[in-house]
Amino acid sequence: MDELNRKILLMLLKDYNSSQRFIAKKLGISPPAVNYRIDKLLSDGIIRKISLYINPNFYGKYHGYVAFKNYKNWNGEYIAKFECLERTTIYEIESKSIEDLKSKINSMSEELGTPEMIYIPTQYPYSPSNFDFKLVSIMKDDPKIESIQISEKIKVSSKTVRRHIRYLINKNFMRLIPVVDLNKAGISMFAIFTKNVEIARKLFSEINFREISDNKAGIFVNIANDMEEIKRYTDKMREFDKEAELMVTYSYDFS
Repeated sequence: MDELNRKILLMLLKDYNSSQRFIAKKLGISPPAVNYRIDKLLSDGIIRKISLYINPNFYGKYHGYVAFKNYKNWNGEYIAKFECLERTTIYEIESKSIEDLKSKINSMSEELGTPEMIYIPTQYPYSPSNFDFKLVSIMKDDPKIESIQISEKIKVSSKTVRRHIRYLINKNFMRLIPVVDLNKAGISMFAIFTKNVEIARKLFSEINFREISDNKAGIFVNIANDMEEIKRYTDKMREFDKEAELMVTYSYDFS
């Protein structure tokens, strides 16, 4: 995969809602060229699918992250799954309360063993409106649906739809996430769990794909060109947090 496609892929991972015009301007190519390259990434199976991630807080629920040695697979429900080279699998799970979330982790532990990591961020469940529900329901059925099509379905202006989608994204309640075949793409994904959130946010700003954090700790999922780049970023992060945990991902999925 050439360098332009790598850059397009990183921009889509950071924000799949980025317009082709925006991407084209950033990369100095035409919007039709961007459109062609994205279509090719999809048709070649480099982008396997587009998932609409809904933060459980949107539904008034809670979520957390737990990592286990991958001697066994968890066959129960999960939101996201990251399989790592360290023989570790990270699961994002949800429940109706923090206590239920801890109970679910205990149930997983009975089957999968002692967790390698548990992270339940500070979170504030949301009370969605009827409009929120309608919007999200339509997008779940078709994550790539255009704003104008949504507006026709719920009888509001496309401007209102775009503004509300951006609001929900900015609040981290939803996000379009491309599920990429990392091997075909020739890129590397890695996660860092650290208690030094501010430093991590600055250090990974150019390569960060996903951040889950509060004022105590955070998980930063990043994209790199190769293992050498991962090592360079990890070494730099450990100058500020010697206990920062590294997990190199070879496959991931969202349910």
